[in-house]
Amino acid sequence: MKTRSKPSTKSEKETPESISGSSTAKVQLSPEEANPPQLFILPDHLSNEARIIQLEHPRHGTKSPYVVCPERGFYELTKVGAPETTRRSWLLSSEASTSIDQEDAIPSEPIADKSDKLSAKGYVLRNANLLVATPIDSLFFALPALAPPVSTSKSSKPQKKLFLSSEDYFERITIASPQISAFLEVESIRASIEKRMAKICDTADAGDEIMYRISEDKLLAELLKKATKMAENGLTASMEERFVRKPLEVPTIIVSPEDISTNHEDITPAASGLTTPLADTPGTQTTDTSTESASASFSNTSTAATSFSEDSLSTGLVKAPNTLPISGAPDGVADLLRLRTALFFLCSKYIPPHLSESIKVLLSSPTSSTDFGPLDTHLAHLAKLRQDALAARSLGDVSRKRSMLDDGEEEESRAEKKRKIEEEEKRKKAGESRGVKNLKKVNISGMKKMSDFFGKK
Repeated sequence: MKTRSKPSTKSEKETPESISGSSTAKVQLSPEEANPPQLFILPDHLSNEARIIQLEHPRHGTKSPYVVCPERGFYELTKVGAPETTRRSWLLSSEASTSIDQEDAIPSEPIADKSDKLSAKGYVLRNANLLVATPIDSLFFALPALAPPVSTSKSSKPQKKLFLSSEDYFERITIASPQISAFLEVESIRASIEKRMAKICDTADAGDEIMYRISEDKLLAELLKKATKMAENGLTASMEERFVRKPLEVPTIIVSPEDISTNHEDITPAASGLTTPLADTPGTQTTDTSTESASASFSNTSTAATSFSEDSLSTGLVKAPNTLPISGAPDGVADLLRLRTALFFLCSKYIPPHLSESIKVLLSSPTSSTDFGPLDTHLAHLAKLRQDALAARSLGDVSRKRSMLDDGEEEESRAEKKRKIEEEEKRKKAGESRGVKNLKKVNISGMKKMSDFFGKK
């Protein structure tokens, strides 16, 4: 029998190498950066002076990134990303790293200096987001300066609208967004903003200078132009479904045969021809959507209408395919609803809150250039039909509950009778003597009854 006092030297040599080899195979990840890079999709032919700066958002007043080009104007950066349920990431790599990988795959000669290889590293973005630059009208950036919010305190007096020069308004814009000051000195930027201000303001000549004062009627007319252009090019599928087709659905109610047989006298002919979605209520179909809720629903909508101006009329915009007709809606009602939806989208995204409320008041006034009366009348009619349908449904539910209650009472009465009979039989059996019980067990087949002996002969 042979024994080995110590392991072989071969195993001693292989063990450290195997351990070192396994340790080198592990990849050490670099720590996460606090300010990771971002991917942008920018338009072509931007000048070298174009910059990404922080400007005050015209709606909620927070700082947001925008692209400003002296030649091409203003661009809004819209975030486009994968849904949270489907995780995605970006792998960024330079051309130098690609060439080095190719050299590693097919080595031709040894690399003397590997500093370039170590410096050319890739980068993994945790979120696969893109920032897409879309044109935006410079008019929206001038609105907070043209119509600052009015104090709501009771002691404060209503501020008078004064004629001010463009230089005064530019000073207000600079105070809110200091990074735009350098661009306001460019003649092309100043001229474009002044041209857009003239479309929504009353003007007055003061010598060599033009004075401006905002006009809400002109602002409404300009927004209606944008909304009309947006509706003609077609709303997005989500907006069309939620804000146009859903409110214009003719309500119906499904009546079961049991309801017709039991409660045919309670259901009116008008109610029997109505249908309504089970998840809808009259309150959910109103089109007086608040601007705050609309802003959350319109987050994924195209921003093509925001860049519409007279200068962009010459550029050919691709029209979306005609939407399918909506059954049951009078002629023109669907177009009015699309127009109002587009207008509310603009108000909820780019108009200050106090101005958007004033625009809504002007929109419903008799002096408005667009009459939404037929739309309001039809929506009120649909709301009444939904109420009737819900009333008919509730009546059917009550009748079904009543029939179920009656059936339950009959079952209980039958069970009670059966229980009483069983108790009576138990009482009779309990009063019988032992002899009687034994006599019941006797086989009397073939025997005459006692009554046969006392019958007539």
